[in-house]
Amino acid sequence: MSRRRHRPDGLPFRVYERRGVRLYSIGHKGDGGKWTFRLTCDVRDAARVAELRREAITKALQMSMGAPSEDSFGALVAAWFERQEKLPPGTAGKRVASTLVENRREAKNLQRALGHMRLQDIEKADAYEYLEACLLAVGENGEARPRAEKGNKEIALARVILEFGVRTRKIASNPFDGVEKLQTVKRDRRVIHEELALAVEVGRRMGGPQHICALGLKTAFLCLRRSVEVRAFTRDQIKPEGIVWKAAKRQHGQSDRYALIEWSDELRVTIDEALAIERSKLAGSWYLFGNLRGQRYTKGGWKATLSKLMAKCIIEARQRGIAFEPFSLQDCRPMGVSEKLERGDADVIDATLHTSERMVRQVYDRRRVRTARPAQ
Repeated sequence: MSRRRHRPDGLPFRVYERRGVRLYSIGHKGDGGKWTFRLTCDVRDAARVAELRREAITKALQMSMGAPSEDSFGALVAAWFERQEKLPPGTAGKRVASTLVENRREAKNLQRALGHMRLQDIEKADAYEYLEACLLAVGENGEARPRAEKGNKEIALARVILEFGVRTRKIASNPFDGVEKLQTVKRDRRVIHEELALAVEVGRRMGGPQHICALGLKTAFLCLRRSVEVRAFTRDQIKPEGIVWKAAKRQHGQSDRYALIEWSDELRVTIDEALAIERSKLAGSWYLFGNLRGQRYTKGGWKATLSKLMAKCIIEARQRGIAFEPFSLQDCRPMGVSEKLERGDADVIDATLHTSERMVRQVYDRRRVRTARPAQ
C-alpha cells in the first residue's frame, strides 16, 4: 500500500525516494503496494541521483498516461485504444464507439505492416511506403484493387497514435507529421430509379438476405441515411408518426441529434415489407436490416450479401437489354438528397442531420442539370 507523504517532495503520485547512508533509491509503487520499478545508485553521486530522479518521474508520468512498457508501434497502438476506453464520455479526445470500431479495423492493417517496428526506427518514408502499397494493392484474383482512401485514413490514424507516443515521451517527435495523402477520385455516382427498382425486384425474387439488403437500399434512399445508420436500424425506431434516426456522426461536445422522417405511402410499404420477412429465433429488439437471426450486419457481411444481389442484377439487366451499374448503400443517400433538391424541398438539411448546407451540396448533390429563375 502506498503511504501518505509526510512532506511535499515534488514527486508524482506513488513515486518515493530514499537517501540512505550509501545508496539513493527511487521507485514507483503499483496498486498492490509492490514496486513496479526501483532505481538505485551511490548517494554521493549527485549527477547520477538527479538523472535517476528524472528517469523515475518520466516513467511514472508515462504509466499514468497509459504509455506502453514496450517500445514497439504495436504496443503503442494497444495502449492508445486502452486509453480511449478509459476516458470518460465527453472528455476531450474521446472518440465515439462507432469511430473506435472503425479505428480497430484500420489498426489491424497498421499492425501487420508496422506493429513489429521500434518507435525510434519509424520514419516518414515508412508512411509513404505504406501508402504506395495501398495504391498498388491487388485482390485475391490478381486484379488491381487500389485502396487510396483507406490508406489515407489508416496513416491518419497512425499519426494520431504516434502523437500519443510523443505525449507519453516514448518518442521525441511525430515521424508522420506532414505526410502527403494519396490523390483520390471523387465519386460522383447517381443511382437512377430504374436501377433501384431492379435491385428491389431481384432481391424479392432471391429472398432472404438479398431481400433484406434490397429493402435496406430503398430505405436509405427514402430516408437519406448513411450506411451505418441503416445497418443499425432497430424496430424501436419505428414510431406512429414516422421513423426516428440518430445521427451517426457528431462533433466533440455536441449532443446527439435526431431526425424524424415522416411516413409516406412508399416508405410505409417498404418498412412493412421488411417487417414481414421471415426470420429465425428473434428475441427482443432486433435489427430490421440485419441477418436472418436478427443480428446486425458487419461491413464485410453486408458487402458479401450486396455483392450477390448486384451480381444477379447485372445478369438480369443483360437479359433484358437495359443499363445497370452496381451500386452500394452509400450511393443511396446522394440519390435521395439529389431528388429532394430537384423538387425544391426546404428540409434537406434537417433530413440529413447536417449542420451546414455546404456539406450537403459539396458531397451529396449529384444533380446533372440545375434549374434557376431569371434575374428580375
